[in-house]
Parts: sequence; structure tokens; C-alpha cells
Amino acid sequence: MFASLIQYRLNPIFKADFFRYWKEHRQYLMDLKVLEYAVLHRETPIAYLSYAHWSDRKEFENHIIDPQGPTWTFQQKIEECCNDVRVLHRMDIIKDSPLYES
Repeated sequence: MFASLIQYRLNPIFKADFFRYWKEHRQYLMDLKVLEYAVLHRETPIAYLSYAHWSDRKEFENHIIDPQGPTWTFQQKIEECCNDVRVLHRMDIIKDSPLYES
């Protein structure tokens, strides 16, 4: 499994559109079974963070870093609502953490 943290800095006049497109994009990716879940967090009144669990790194890269088709269309709509979009973290999920020994 894989997790990502993406920061969206919104243009305030497109805030409602951003939320609609983000939800539609999330549902589309969940229907494809490449996204397990995604949660949107408010950082400031115009900055939001999306924390998401993906099936694997390849699916994240295919749908966020180098999107094609409908995924590209969703990405464009979301980015048009923002002044800035940044992938802050890309993280492999460790299922069984090794025990720390001193």
C-alpha cells in the first residue's frame, strides 16, 4: 500500500467548485479500486491537505503524477480552482513495523 499527502492552495472564488471536483475525483478513483480512501483536511481558510491511501505507488503515479483520460480531466478541473498544488509526501505504508531494539 501507498499513501500521499497533497496540498491545495485555493483561489477563494472557486472554493465550492474545488470541493465538488475533489469529491467526484475521489469517488472515480475509488470506483476504479486504485484509491482506498482519501480525507481532506483544512490547513488554513484557503489551503487544504488531502491524505490518501492508494493500492500501490504505481497507481498513485498513473493517476496523480501522469494522469490520462478522465483522470487528467479531473486533475485539470481541480488545478483550475487552485493557485498552487503540491505533492508534499509520497510514502510506502509499512504493514509490520520492525521492533526497535536499543
